[in-house]
Amino acid sequence: MMTAVEKTTEMHALWQERFERIKKAINLEPVDRPPVIYMGVAFAPRYMGMSIADFCEDPEAALNVTLAAMDKMGGWDGANLPGGGRITPALTSMWLSRLLVPGRDLPSDSLWQVKEAEVLTVEDYDTILNKGWSAFLQEYLPRVIDLHEFMDFVHWNMQTAQRRWELYRDKGYVIVCDAAVNVTIPFEYLCGGRSMTKFFFDLYRMPDKVQAVMDVILEDLLAQIKAAPRPAGIGGTWLGGWRAASAMVAPKLWDRFVWPYYLKLVEALVDQGITPVLHWDQDWTRDLVRLQELPAKKCILNPDGMTDVKKFKELVGDRMAMMGDVPASMLAAGTPDDVHAYVEDLIQTFGGTGLLVCPGCDAPINARPENMQAIVDTVHSHDKVVS
Repeated sequence: MMTAVEKTTEMHALWQERFERIKKAINLEPVDRPPVIYMGVAFAPRYMGMSIADFCEDPEAALNVTLAAMDKMGGWDGANLPGGGRITPALTSMWLSRLLVPGRDLPSDSLWQVKEAEVLTVEDYDTILNKGWSAFLQEYLPRVIDLHEFMDFVHWNMQTAQRRWELYRDKGYVIVCDAAVNVTIPFEYLCGGRSMTKFFFDLYRMPDKVQAVMDVILEDLLAQIKAAPRPAGIGGTWLGGWRAASAMVAPKLWDRFVWPYYLKLVEALVDQGITPVLHWDQDWTRDLVRLQELPAKKCILNPDGMTDVKKFKELVGDRMAMMGDVPASMLAAGTPDDVHAYVEDLIQTFGGTGLLVCPGCDAPINARPENMQAIVDTVHSHDKVVS
């Protein structure tokens, strides 16, 4: 039987092997097989028999149950995002919306829900222009979340960042998004706070004011990035998009309110040695060609099963890796044979470079465990040594 020291040494060696595999995939270098990356926020507690209310309430429990789910299934090279922390304040910070929380607003084993409503007002645009984004957020957040709860979330994440990274490493798991900064484009913050209908009207009725507000927000985000420490691991960070997707926004608006902000944020992140992980939900196929404008081999596309990944490979497969994209619907309602066929097609499409296999966006709460296992098993069926 191994001693604790021997076990730790073995896991660190495994971590290093997986780290090199993931780095090579991101750099579009040949790999022995594609890395297989875990993403299943709500899947983990459901799979391990924990209530969603407990998962949302206890950050340590959320951390432990995520690692336990990965261990139980086995075979994962790493995780898209580190588990742990309270998911509902995290989502509030991105959506600027109230969340209905299991065990508080909802039955204890249901999924959290974003409450779509106009909270950020037209008058708030002037406040942002006059006071700046950070000052405005301090005033705004109490409208959507208890401030003590939010600050507890922030402090826990700051205080445990190194410990969580070490816990993953000690189990041999590489965290892809391990950088100490997390931003998205101004469009998403405003759309969440205003509500989708109101914000889309704003884009037509007061485009100049909206752009001016976005520019103020951008300056704050760029300052956050510049102040971020250079990462020591993979150095990825989640740069999300959902309502700004090509399928949701007219080209003229997209070219003005979406893409220029991605360009500037990506450039700033890359300058800091951080790898932007474009976690893009919905369908972005129309504008995939614009990814040619981003620095080569410095970003990862992380779609959710709706964007045409064959088109992505055709247009930018020599410049950017993809992490994805087994659809949530397949994981919930499909069969292991469906998953196997989908992952095999992904591997054939990418031809040995530039692919990290992962659930699209996030494995849903009702993903079938045998379908998650099929992702891992299919990837490992390609284990081989590159000559």
